[in-house]
Amino acid sequence: MIRMKTFGMDANGRSTWTVTEIPFREVPPLYAETAKQDGAYWGISINQPGEPVGGGPNEMHLTNQPRMVWAMSGQLDNTLQSGEIRRSGMGEGVVVTGPSLHHSSFARSREPVITLSLTFPGTNVYEFKK
Repeated sequence: MIRMKTFGMDANGRSTWTVTEIPFREVPPLYAETAKQDGAYWGISINQPGEPVGGGPNEMHLTNQPRMVWAMSGQLDNTLQSGEIRRSGMGEGVVVTGPSLHHSSFARSREPVITLSLTFPGTNVYEFKK
């Protein structure tokens, strides 16, 4: 089982941080994999440090689809409605649920931020297969 930081929802319907447990199985020693998942599509994004954000520094938006996003270079800050900010650096990932309002900032990164994402079918929360 791997635990990943996740955009979730609190009892009042606001986005907040939570954790998703993704089931893994060990195949040979020191190697693990998940069951085959239903990915919709892969994406890659390149953002310049400090680039202007449409809607301003407090803008929040939805993805409207569940996805996993990994920072491949640089670092990004994600702010949720709870007010808590978490930073992802190179190699770190986050699970995004469709209805979670969030703001992503690249202002603190010293290098371009490249992210790799895997979007899952649906509009809400993806249930990982075991």
